[in-house]
Amino acid sequence: MKRTQRILAYAALAVVALSTLAVGTAAYFVTEETSRSVITTGMVHLALVDENGDGAPWPEDGLMDVMPATEVARVVCVENRGNAAFFARVRVEVAIHPAAGEPLDAACIRPVINTGHWAEQDGFYYYRRALAPGERTEPLFTRVRFAPEMGNAYMNAKAELHVLAQAVQCAHNGENPLEAVGWPEAAHTAEHDDP
Repeated sequence: MKRTQRILAYAALAVVALSTLAVGTAAYFVTEETSRSVITTGMVHLALVDENGDGAPWPEDGLMDVMPATEVARVVCVENRGNAAFFARVRVEVAIHPAAGEPLDAACIRPVINTGHWAEQDGFYYYRRALAPGERTEPLFTRVRFAPEMGNAYMNAKAELHVLAQAVQCAHNGENPLEAVGWPEAAHTAEHDDP
């Protein structure tokens, strides 16, 4: 019996060796290929243009000694500096800081809005069409009016016009900026709510 067991053991070893040799020598046809695709997204980038009437940037220190019943030249528009068309909107807030006394009515100081190219909705002025890369909007306003009703309480007061411009892509966003989606949340342009 021992001899039979030995023969069976040798036979089993021979089968294992042959199967290992068969697996080790088998060849398979294989191929592979890779591809790399680069996709660059477009960029929506706006510049808020804020100039005096001569095309120079609005003075950092503002204007001094403005009187009631006058207008000052100030040009505000938006420029598309990205590579994708966008819709633009602008919010303008006036804050008046009195020299002394009670808060003053900011309605006495108003930009003269260009309603031919801009439409008002929800506190913003929307440019009526898409702005292509490199284009500049028609000015939202070119002058600021100081009402004749400004009395002595406005003497030495400091008036500030805060301007906020926003843009949203127009691709796949409809034809009308008033109905476009994706606008950033509305923000106050003034540093604080109280004048």
